[in-house]
Amino acid sequence: MRRTVAVVLIALGVFCLALAPMMRTWMSSSLMKTPLDYYNPTVNVGEVTYFNIEDVELVEDADVEAHSTIRADVASSTDDVVVWDQFTWIKDADTDFGISSTNRRAGHDRVTGELVDCCDAMINDSSVKQTGQGWKLPFLTEQRDYDFFETTVEEVVPMEFEGVEEVDGVEAYKFVQTVEPTVIDEREIPRSVAGLEGDGDVVGDETFSIVRTYWIEPVSGSPIDMSEEHHRVVVVDGEEVLTLLSGELRFDDATRAAAIDNTTQARTVLPLLHTTLPIGALVLGAGFVGIAVVLLVTGRRTENHG
Repeated sequence: MRRTVAVVLIALGVFCLALAPMMRTWMSSSLMKTPLDYYNPTVNVGEVTYFNIEDVELVEDADVEAHSTIRADVASSTDDVVVWDQFTWIKDADTDFGISSTNRRAGHDRVTGELVDCCDAMINDSSVKQTGQGWKLPFLTEQRDYDFFETTVEEVVPMEFEGVEEVDGVEAYKFVQTVEPTVIDEREIPRSVAGLEGDGDVVGDETFSIVRTYWIEPVSGSPIDMSEEHHRVVVVDGEEVLTLLSGELRFDDATRAAAIDNTTQARTVLPLLHTTLPIGALVLGAGFVGIAVVLLVTGRRTENHG
């Protein structure tokens, strides 16, 4: 009888020991992938100063909204790479005046979030090779700095880890990307608009800087809150003469709530499959095998004494 029970326990133990790595690798890995049918609209809001080019006037402390939509291109995506198309429109919330618009296309690894050179990647309809992280960080994000592609200066700028905070009760890793003032274009503007004496136009450097903060839910690698402190100006002879866009835009309440909700499965299921259940299966499997060994040893002793 003991031998039969021992054999059954050994079988159960081997099953549990085999199941543990399977849960950690195959089962959890199947969930640690960005969906191929991904669709995500977001809205950032804030008080911003901007230049209204139609009315040729500076609008200060305006309520501004940045509407962004990301849609996966299913046909161009693969099992390993998902291709995203993004369109962003910044407008005055009160007047509907369109301040700026941008579009972007790139493919990135479905697990790591790293950009992949493929699929007609572009920014504002111009072909641009993009590297580093694209929109998100890897599943199981680490507490370290990451290279993150910045679309306005079109180069990698580090996203620096700055600590752990809570966003509406959810643990998040805080990362900050700082782009120092960078000349991105030339602007010809009337001297009167620039506040300069004389008639005619003056050519200045369009200069861009931004401090971008991501609060990343670490299991999914997805941002559950985001802030961008924009500063885009025209500089003439080393002095800022015209503000084009300046102010902070941050996820509105609905966007933040939806972002947190989208990470629920990752936060609840993945830790179970990746850590808790595999450890439990290992302990249980080792326990079954250990009990079986004890039963076999004591059974033999009993037979020998008999």
